[in-house]
Amino acid sequence: MRETTAPGLRMKTRQAVTEALADTALELFDSTGFDQVTVADIATAAGISQRSFFRYFSSKEDVVFGDRIPTAEEVRGELLRHLDGDGSGDGSPAWDALRATFRTAADQMDADPGRWKRATRVICRTPGLRASYLEKHLAWVDALTPEVSRRIAPDGPDPELKAQTVIHAALSCFDVAIMRWADGGADQSLAALVDEVFGFVRIPHA
Repeated sequence: MRETTAPGLRMKTRQAVTEALADTALELFDSTGFDQVTVADIATAAGISQRSFFRYFSSKEDVVFGDRIPTAEEVRGELLRHLDGDGSGDGSPAWDALRATFRTAADQMDADPGRWKRATRVICRTPGLRASYLEKHLAWVDALTPEVSRRIAPDGPDPELKAQTVIHAALSCFDVAIMRWADGGADQSLAALVDEVFGFVRIPHA
């Protein structure tokens, strides 16, 4: 009787190959430069064909981003975990909720620091990837603005403008922390750096 591989095992095998291929590609991108590395280079280094590469990734960009960067809805869902559910203002202040949201992301990145640091360095050094990352940031701002604006001085002048300012400030804090962490300029965990950088900023009534 012919033996078959259980679906769960096939999934685990595919995930293992995908991660190994991503690691190979990220090492090349980090050492040589994203724009200088071709799919053929990655395939050769990994010992596979270019056709096999495209079974796992649609492009070089997909290696760097893939499902690595949270969607706007995922970030919004995490923010809501740290805010009151009815918008009454009885929960965490908006700034503290944003810090907790990005600290959760930092904890996840701290769990796999080598891969995340390489991916971050590659994004920061490649203009095209930085632009794509900025687009994701702007999508996060759009998703978070309604939640934050309802909780910071909703009766004051232009709460949407204040919410956007607070969210962009939070994203800047997160980016400063992650760039310092990825460059190896600090011995702290990313989560600790996020706490430290956010602590430099005081947002009144947020």
